[in-house]
Amino acid sequence: MSPAQLEFAPVAATVYAVSIYVFMFIVASYFIRQDTFAKSLTVPSGRYGSLDGLRGVLATGVFIHHAFAMYVYFSGGEWQWSTSPVFNQLGQTTVSLFFMITGFLFTLKALAPTIDWKRLYASRVLRLVPLYALIVSSIFGLVFYLSNWALNEPVWEIIKEYWVWMTFVCFGRPDINAYPMSWTLIANVNWSLKYEIMFYLFAVPAIHVFSRFVQLRAALVLCAAMLGAILLFRWQRGGEGGISLYTAQFLGGVMVAYAFKIDRLKAVIEGNIIRWLAAGALVSLFFMQYAYSAVAVIGNIILFAAVVGGASLFGLLKHKSAVWLGDISYGIYLMHGLVLWLVLNMLAKAGILSQLGLVGYWLVTFATAASIVLLASCSYALLEKPVMGLLPARKQDRVRGYKQPGLRTW
Repeated sequence: MSPAQLEFAPVAATVYAVSIYVFMFIVASYFIRQDTFAKSLTVPSGRYGSLDGLRGVLATGVFIHHAFAMYVYFSGGEWQWSTSPVFNQLGQTTVSLFFMITGFLFTLKALAPTIDWKRLYASRVLRLVPLYALIVSSIFGLVFYLSNWALNEPVWEIIKEYWVWMTFVCFGRPDINAYPMSWTLIANVNWSLKYEIMFYLFAVPAIHVFSRFVQLRAALVLCAAMLGAILLFRWQRGGEGGISLYTAQFLGGVMVAYAFKIDRLKAVIEGNIIRWLAAGALVSLFFMQYAYSAVAVIGNIILFAAVVGGASLFGLLKHKSAVWLGDISYGIYLMHGLVLWLVLNMLAKAGILSQLGLVGYWLVTFATAASIVLLASCSYALLEKPVMGLLPARKQDRVRGYKQPGLRTW
């Protein structure tokens, strides 16, 4: 069986995906027993259900999605969505839930009576920029290597391209040094960071000001009305991704945050009924080819609310391996595309990729997964967490002698 046939074999695709999840959990379990990484492991507070472990599951899903997409790209030369609901949902629902995590956590921040804006944005810069700068610089270096160190564009144009990439592609996604489809070197994962940045810059201040004048219940009703209007608009106009879809996904997280602050609704989120609904939503998603529809968005919101309420897939999301994968999820998200590109490009040029059967490609994916967990673990323990530690503790935390669990999307 060829790896490409996974697209048309949902049972085999599911087994393939689950096996990679199991393998990455095993690899993560090994790393957290090493002193270098064990001391960096987050101790889950349970404050927001199972979110710490959810991040790891989502980042792993994006990796599995791109592991297949890149195989198709290097085999056939086209970058396109699969027709497989399994692979598509691992790429689309995962990002949807990442957006909801951001909407939820930073709405809770925005609802505070006062906000230390300087600290808030400094924490975001320290969290997002260092590793991203390293990855972008690596991609530029790789492009020059692939270009035989030749300048195919004026120096000023390349400097401009570097600047645009470093702004989280908020102002475009130019090819680098005229190398076609440069974005494939990172599997185009930085597209979503643009919308995260927009939420931090515009939505958080707006929600904060809005909360000064509107009560929680009224705000929740207004958000639900906005979500309904967006979904109706999308149903009438059709379409796939785009700003309307991403706005709906962020709104889902915002709504769960408002519900979380209302005692009666929080009890619903933490109850058994929503967990059964979430289980149904999770199963139904893998029968949908794409995550663009109103049903998919609503299903994602229900699933996300259940996780915030403590649903953990029989304890899976609270397992230390899941929590560690959550800690290193930003590294997994940013690094996996580059690692996959390097591995598959090498195999394709050697004429090996086209000869691989399903088992062979399975083993390649396992090896790539292990290397990504290693790199992301080193990045988190040696770069990301130390840099985040540069932000001085808040005065009240120094007095209490502890550091409050951070509101982080990664």
